[in-house]
Amino acid sequence: MSSVFCHVMMALFTVISIPLIIPFFQVLFSRTPTQTLMPDSKWDLIGWLEYYFVGILETHGTDRAILMVCGAIVVTFLLKNLFRYLAMYFMVPVRSNVVMDLRSKLYNHYLHQDYLDNQHKRGDLITRITSDVQEVEWSILRFIETIFKSPVVIIGSIFLMISINAQLTIFVFVLMLFTGVVIGTLSKTLKKQSLELQEQLSGMTSTVDESIEGALIIDIFQVRPFWKKRFEKLNNAYGYLLNKVSWRQDLSSPLSEFLGVSVVVVLLWYGSKLVLAGELLPETFFAFIFAFYNVIEPSKSFSSAFYNVKKGAAALERIDNVLIENGMLIEGNDAGRQLTFNKKIEFKKVSFSYDKEDVLSELNLTINAGERIAIVGPSGAGKSTITKLLLNKISAQSGQVLIDDIDINEISKKSWYKQIGMVTQKAFFYHDTVRNNVTLGREGISDERIWTALEQSHSAQFVRQMRDGLDTIIGDRGEQVSGGEQQRLTIARALLQDPSILIFDEPTSALDAESEEVVSQAIGAAFRNRTVIVIAHRISTIKQMDRILVLKDGQIMESGRHEELIENKGIYADYVALQSLS
Repeated sequence: MSSVFCHVMMALFTVISIPLIIPFFQVLFSRTPTQTLMPDSKWDLIGWLEYYFVGILETHGTDRAILMVCGAIVVTFLLKNLFRYLAMYFMVPVRSNVVMDLRSKLYNHYLHQDYLDNQHKRGDLITRITSDVQEVEWSILRFIETIFKSPVVIIGSIFLMISINAQLTIFVFVLMLFTGVVIGTLSKTLKKQSLELQEQLSGMTSTVDESIEGALIIDIFQVRPFWKKRFEKLNNAYGYLLNKVSWRQDLSSPLSEFLGVSVVVVLLWYGSKLVLAGELLPETFFAFIFAFYNVIEPSKSFSSAFYNVKKGAAALERIDNVLIENGMLIEGNDAGRQLTFNKKIEFKKVSFSYDKEDVLSELNLTINAGERIAIVGPSGAGKSTITKLLLNKISAQSGQVLIDDIDINEISKKSWYKQIGMVTQKAFFYHDTVRNNVTLGREGISDERIWTALEQSHSAQFVRQMRDGLDTIIGDRGEQVSGGEQQRLTIARALLQDPSILIFDEPTSALDAESEEVVSQAIGAAFRNRTVIVIAHRISTIKQMDRILVLKDGQIMESGRHEELIENKGIYADYVALQSLS
């Protein structure tokens, strides 16, 4: 509100400054006014100005009156620019807060959308939270300033112009209507081109991200020319489109100025005819031109802002497209029932499909507390879908997932996750210390608890050998530690808060035989006194499980211990034989 008030005050003093030049020119042209009676209408601004100026002349004389008029002009422009600065001063945090809020919403959305990479490339998501949001600030939010400021100036100036000469005002605005039509016609394609521009930038950012991640492979396979050519193609397309958008955008200001000057020239011609005919006084005509100038400038601002808004609207559309993408993902119910797991997990006739392709079909499964189960099967059998359902990241399309006989959708996500530790196939690490990568920002965790988790995951030895121990920086994506060491650290991360349920999603699939053996020992140590669910292809990881489930086409085809399934000579036995042959 402070910014709006200051914009209104700035516009008010802009309008007030216009007629103040009339007394100056009256004295300069030896046309001292004789208005000694109060005007009949309170809207006769020129009449009231002459009435008060005559009083000043009679009281203080010509020299003193001119000095007072000049002082009034200076004070008016001082106040106008003071309020102009204050308006911008108060508007800066408004713009910043909107941008920060937009980025926070996007980032929060990214954190909740665990599987967004199926829909967007990382580079595209990065572009939306950086370049697109910045475009919104520089276009749409700047336009808001123009909305607050320009209308008051334009309305006040138009009112003054009408009070001077209504006929001349109508003539001028017929010309301005024509210029508005011309400008509007030229801006029609700008939003479409701006949307294409942001898409091109996203593609280029994605290529850079992929190139950095795959730099070693690109070098080894000697395919740098291909990637260079790929980037140059995107870069050239972006540059060509940027030129088109910039040319069209940059055309707005000079075109507006040319059309504005053309209108002013016609105004000078028509106004001079009225002055020479005695229908308009020279000093009043000067004030009219000054008032018209104060209509032209805000109109030009509107014109430029209109072009910018087209670009900003394209960026905002891309941001909205991400924010409204919910798909099948759910955030869970943090306000739901509190639960301490102690009985069983049950899938009752659970069905789920992706894009009309069935993944699970009326699946029935019970996992008792303290039981260790493994789920094996080919890709697409539904193993990962079971994990997502158990984590309440997706919701069953039919059937129920029950935790201690309570529907998972009724359980507080926060209380449920406190009881779960998870180790994924691809270890997540960021450029920070071992301590921070193990805790992942969880507060109130002592070094003693961290070392306990490291001991349980067979990680303590190699961490102690690091130069700075827990304070060692492990590099971007954990590049300073080996794959086996990464997985053991993720097991330590999962054990840190002593969860009652452990979920392992292909924990050894990307490891060599030696690393797999060490990680398997760490996994075995983590099993004690916990409910364990392991999704794995490697038989070595699941031999020790209480129950192995063989999943195929969304159904459990076999169930039993390792030895029992081997004796049955079914799907699992063939699976083991194939791995043994490998």
